[in-house]
Amino acid sequence: MHPETRVALALVAPTLIAVVGLFLYPLGLTLVFSFGRVDLATFSVAEFVGFSNYMRIIRDPSFQAIALRTVYFGAFISLATTIIAFLFSLLLNQAFWGRGIVRVAVIVPWAVPSVVAGILWGQMFNAQHGFINGLIRVLGGEGGTIWLGEPMLALHAIIIAETWRGLPLATLVLLAGLQMLPSSVYEAADVDGATAWQKFRHVTIPLMWPLLLPLLILQFVFAMKSFDIIFVLTGGGPRMGTTTLNYYVYQRGLEAFRFGDAAAAAYILTILMLLVIGALAFVRWRQGLREGEAPE
Repeated sequence: MHPETRVALALVAPTLIAVVGLFLYPLGLTLVFSFGRVDLATFSVAEFVGFSNYMRIIRDPSFQAIALRTVYFGAFISLATTIIAFLFSLLLNQAFWGRGIVRVAVIVPWAVPSVVAGILWGQMFNAQHGFINGLIRVLGGEGGTIWLGEPMLALHAIIIAETWRGLPLATLVLLAGLQMLPSSVYEAADVDGATAWQKFRHVTIPLMWPLLLPLLILQFVFAMKSFDIIFVLTGGGPRMGTTTLNYYVYQRGLEAFRFGDAAAAAYILTILMLLVIGALAFVRWRQGLREGEAPE
């Protein structure tokens, strides 16, 4: 072996070991577990059962509701986060007094640990002393809503908390994209007499679309992996109303100790994510064809 090749392998070896140990080995082990009955004493496959674990999960009476809830949860968060972040980035792209302070403030949710964020939002949604009900009372309402006591209300409370957590990254990405747009296009639009709305609709959105769609995919993936906020705020309740597939994996594995079922549920979640990501990628590909781009 050439000396330079040995040096190159030595340099990349730590990274390769980390990738294999932290990603590839758990990925393979989980795949094996999904097709077997796991012995808790030895944490190994005692018997291979084929697709029995997958069929048991799919036949679970609560699985369909959890799967639909998971897609709704991910889609809502990704859309809400991207839209709100786009509006914030448009604002922060303008010159105004205190813009630097506002830009720093936008990053704050990103710096808050997820468990702390869950406790914070739990206090805000508190039925008796929470900020949200207090604000409703100040505005003249009753302010007695038990936000985390009803399945739909609790689910949307978690959506609000997860959207808040995802805003900093999305805003910074979109702000960077806006600052890279060519000013000559806007100058040409001004010469043609375009209004602010026309420039936004026919210039900004088309130019930002190649960034918006990947950001939607990224936010969807983050939402599908949500766990900490759900664990702290509701623990999957009430009445499993906030249980997503990712949290269901935790329940099957670390609460029921059915690691084969948990592994199968994890791969079902992965397949579901890949299907949605594939659909969004197909939309991006079709958009590229309409714009005359070479297909990727």
